Amino acid sequence: MEPTTAQDVAARPVSDGHPVHVEGTSVRIDDLTIDRQTIVEYLRTIHPSKQEIALVHALEVGVAELVARRERFKH
Repeated sequence: MEPTTAQDVAARPVSDGHPVHVEGTSVRIDDLTIDRQTIVEYLRTIHPSKQEIALVHALEVGVAELVARRERFKH
């Protein structure tokens, strides 16, 4: 989502050369290209207007799986 005011733009941190920024309670991704065919093919099956939420959902599912795996390997 793009900032809507000049103050929003000014409040953004200066890029550190990395596309992923964890800021407070959100994550901002700038100019990130994903060249993973599985991801590209999955998103290609989703209507363009729903691709952003589909990507967020895929991240949620993936993170939940990673957290569960880490928990299993602790024991």
